Amino acid sequence: ATDKNGRLPLNQAGRVQELLSQVEESTVASRARKLFEKLGNIEEIEKTKKPRLLKAKLRPYQEDGLSWLKFIHDIRSGGVLADDMGLGKTLQTLALFLSVKTKDEPFRAIIVAPTSVVRNWEREIEKFAPSLTVGLWHGSDRQDRKEQAEEADILITSYALLRRDIEYLRSLRVDYLVLDEAQHIKNPLSATAQCAKKIAAERRLALTGTPIENRLSEIWSIFDFVSPGLLGPLEKFEQRFSRPIEQGDYKAAQRLRAVIHPF
Repeated sequence: ATDKNGRLPLNQAGRVQELLSQVEESTVASRARKLFEKLGNIEEIEKTKKPRLLKAKLRPYQEDGLSWLKFIHDIRSGGVLADDMGLGKTLQTLALFLSVKTKDEPFRAIIVAPTSVVRNWEREIEKFAPSLTVGLWHGSDRQDRKEQAEEADILITSYALLRRDIEYLRSLRVDYLVLDEAQHIKNPLSATAQCAKKIAAERRLALTGTPIENRLSEIWSIFDFVSPGLLGPLEKFEQRFSRPIEQGDYKAAQRLRAVIHPF
């Protein structure tokens, strides 16, 4: 389905790519065809240089992660960085911010994390990306620090305060909204998931080592945050993917992987 200007929304790219693979001849604009080719060969995307202001050496897989994050940034998409715990999701995210932040335009990222790691994010930014200014929306005195919060490049808060202060947080202009340990929104009906989706960020990232813990609907909920519409309505996702895959349908699993793999 195209948008009101007759263009194909990016969140439909995976499904269209799947359709094109089953059609011998089709009329597709060259720009779209190139995008589909890149999505189909996501491991071969252009390398991104390590930002000069990043105070860390990236391991090869982290360099690949940065290149992928920059690629989905350039196509104006969201994504799920699903590296295992301890492999540097925080570092890759900060490298991305340093890669895309310019001197001439204001930049704001909101990072939502479990309360126990809010301060850890602050320390990691000071250590690896000290050129980025940090604000904490945290603690009982947070209302007294609104000016600092609104001037910072990165505002860090917790899931508890995302729910409690959603009206304030959604009033801010946001370039990136990042959910750390994004399995916190695995239930699409939860207040946490609903609040995360209310913030009108330009781009969204989910960081989680466990994108699926129990049910496939959990990955649907996370993708409904990073790229609304990519997997269709939940009811159709359950019908097309969840139930067949739970019953051992290998082809359905392959189709789902083809749709979400680039993101």
